Amino acid sequence: MSLIKRRDFLKSSLAAPMVAAGLGPSLSFAQDPYSKNIFVFVFQRGGIDGLSFLTPMDGHADRGYYEALRANGTMIPSAQLEALSDGWGLHPAAAPLKDLWNQESLAIVQASGLPWANRSHFEAERYAELGTPGNRLTQTGWLTRHMQTAINIPPEVLMPAIITESTVRYSFLREPSAVTMRYPSDFDFDSSYYEEEQESALEQMYGVESGELDVAGSQALAAMTLIETIDFNGYIPDNGAVYPARLDNPSRLTSFGEELKIIAQLIKEGTGVRLAQTDIGGWDTHNTQGNEGPDGWYYDNVRDLSESINAFFKDLDMPAPDGGSWADRTTMIVYSEFGRRVFDNADAGTDHGWGNNCLAIGGGVNGGKFYGNWLGLHDDFLFQGADVWATTDFRSIFGEMLLRRLHNNKLGDVFPGFTAEQYQPLGIFAGAALQPDFNDPDLIFRDGAE
Repeated sequence: MSLIKRRDFLKSSLAAPMVAAGLGPSLSFAQDPYSKNIFVFVFQRGGIDGLSFLTPMDGHADRGYYEALRANGTMIPSAQLEALSDGWGLHPAAAPLKDLWNQESLAIVQASGLPWANRSHFEAERYAELGTPGNRLTQTGWLTRHMQTAINIPPEVLMPAIITESTVRYSFLREPSAVTMRYPSDFDFDSSYYEEEQESALEQMYGVESGELDVAGSQALAAMTLIETIDFNGYIPDNGAVYPARLDNPSRLTSFGEELKIIAQLIKEGTGVRLAQTDIGGWDTHNTQGNEGPDGWYYDNVRDLSESINAFFKDLDMPAPDGGSWADRTTMIVYSEFGRRVFDNADAGTDHGWGNNCLAIGGGVNGGKFYGNWLGLHDDFLFQGADVWATTDFRSIFGEMLLRRLHNNKLGDVFPGFTAEQYQPLGIFAGAALQPDFNDPDLIFRDGAE
């Protein structure tokens, strides 16, 4: 497994001499062109109101139901929406995403989510990041298990996984190679006369054993050595990409914009990033949701999300080694733990629901299209008369991405308990199809083999 190979590589050398010499990690893995692909997982924590993000417009069969259901202040006039197709429109602050839709780089999966309703933030987030709905005690995350089963991640890559948060997310639970780095300037020892001695002592300490802590420590030291060579403060995004500024302090970027900017620079610096996760929170809008106007809470969050993602892919639209662009190699999924109720409440907000939109963006996405089975807003088609039904299991979306973009077919290992009958690929992603492996011993006999 790639983890074991990388462990041996780190334990033997820490790769520090190679980095210090300015050679950087070798990214050649010519056997599989998919080994160069990059996946970015964006988690919208809090449960975004999907019906405000993607809304039926005048002429859509559900527009009348929508207006009646959103009578307490969250209804968005049709004329303000950014028209896409099939009678649907994006939130007015999501206009930058319409550019990606028109470029066929954005696909929207409607009515997706957990296979059954769960309106608890804690449990729904954990189920999605662990990849095991119904079991929140799983000991590893779904991206951890991808790394453990992938055979095409070059073992010499020093920073295969990056989390631009202060703590490890459940998606990477117990993945020792995952590096958390919220602020690159803080990713170092405090300056002191003994910095080199500290680093040397830790190298020796972590080099003695090969346990999980030792690998994680070695990985952090190798990543720190690499990060020290990068000028984050002087970075200028390419193609005129502009990451959004905070409304209350225009001299600073929004947290989400800053995190995507860090990921973009790490990708283009050739650090070897293959997986990244970042979060954008603030979607738990139970009161005064603020769908309209630049000062509304929801409006500003959608602006931040949309402008940041647009800038990220514009920034990455630069030639990458061995052909193509970094944007071509990078695929993003934007997911939230659940949606909101189809009707707003008396406080001009929305409460916890079930089905929601899931966005697929970037390289290898068959964009400019809607996917999934949207049932409608009539009461007969709502879960408990209140929620959008989640008709597409999130594991089908994530699984299709693994198969077609990262070339890992071990879906039974990455999503324990997920079956061939449950897997419903929608054609969201382009790429050579692999036969998914669900660890089903009966599969080997289905063609008559003995």
